[in-house]
Amino acid sequence: MLQNKYKFNQSSTELEISGLPDYSNNDNKDNISIISNWKLSIINQPEIEGSIDHLKSVIKAFYKCAALSLLDREEKIESKLIDLKLDDSGNYKIILKSTKPNIEPLKIKIGYAEFSDIVNCFDQLKNFKKIKIDFNELQPDIEKKSNFSFDKTNFSHTLLPPLLALFSILVFTLLSINIFENRDSQNKNISLISKNPNIVIKIK
Repeated sequence: MLQNKYKFNQSSTELEISGLPDYSNNDNKDNISIISNWKLSIINQPEIEGSIDHLKSVIKAFYKCAALSLLDREEKIESKLIDLKLDDSGNYKIILKSTKPNIEPLKIKIGYAEFSDIVNCFDQLKNFKKIKIDFNELQPDIEKKSNFSFDKTNFSHTLLPPLLALFSILVFTLLSINIFENRDSQNKNISLISKNPNIVIKIK
């Protein structure tokens, strides 16, 4: 039985998917529901191929990395089959791990242009109706970060001075009120002597 084969191209990258329709689900003869082989070719890089599990892991890792970039977050993505991270020079370092024993991981480095081309090929695959892949299970799982973050340096330089000033004003105000009340109380306790030396009037 002849396999179906489809290719998706974007500048530096080509993605090729081969497989068969699932006739038990009344698939059209041109469909691919059972992927038997896939190959990703990038200019000046070794070809990448593997099982359907490898393909799903690669797609999920690239989509997650792209989503993190849009959020201005840089995180190393690690799984059983692929590691992906952005290095200090702005290149993407990829480590592809084989499920077969005694086979060294494949390490490649690509730039942003190649990364974008690969994601574009995956988008073409996602929108291609003749190849059946559940992309819902490939959506990136990204943990939400709290909007609140405590920065000690920012606190000491920006927030601490006005707080100290406010505290000083509060202390000064309380002391002033206390002193005023004490003086007022003392004034009320002063004895007033009338013209009659035998009469003393005290105000308390």
